[in-house]
Amino acid sequence: MRFLSLLGATLTLLSSSKAFPNITDPILPWQITHVSTFSPSSYPASHPHSRIFFTISDPNTITVGPPHPFGAIEFPPSTANCSVYWQSHSEDPRGPEWPFNTCAEMRISTGKWTFEIREGTWNIGVTGSAVTRNFVAVIRLSEVVVLGTGGIWRHKYEGEAAFAVGQNMEGACGGSGVCGYSLKDGPFLVNQRLVEAKCIIGNCDI
Repeated sequence: MRFLSLLGATLTLLSSSKAFPNITDPILPWQITHVSTFSPSSYPASHPHSRIFFTISDPNTITVGPPHPFGAIEFPPSTANCSVYWQSHSEDPRGPEWPFNTCAEMRISTGKWTFEIREGTWNIGVTGSAVTRNFVAVIRLSEVVVLGTGGIWRHKYEGEAAFAVGQNMEGACGGSGVCGYSLKDGPFLVNQRLVEAKCIIGNCDI
């Protein structure tokens, strides 16, 4: 397992007009347990889309206040499968909004996972394998909870995960130009940081 060196492990609370709930639980790093990428051949009859896919988990149960009649006030652990697809060797006919990325939580949770690929380009003329070999994923988790006061509290975390063939990725390309890579050693640990802590509705003083 390798800790991501790009982000510090210390969480910094942002200022807010409301009191921050008393969170004292230790924060463990996010865990990326699976990464796979695919880029197709440039042959006309081949499948046209490149792909990046990964599975990420937040192992933390963060208690933000005493229980109320509807149960504990906490952010539970969550896991999501995230992916992005794009046209590899020509302009995508589905329009300029492509490529887009999606994260699907594996169970009902209080949070929403999103991500973007910070390094790499989707322009015509850049082969799919160039992007799927080396990339940085900026990953975000936004969570909300209803407090005992009836107020709604939101916090957002962000982390970066860098992947490169020859470092933490391995795989190969076939003679036709089809390339596939996957995570070499897992889980890959991402030290997330708190980027927002905010009362969005009502009274959050607890």
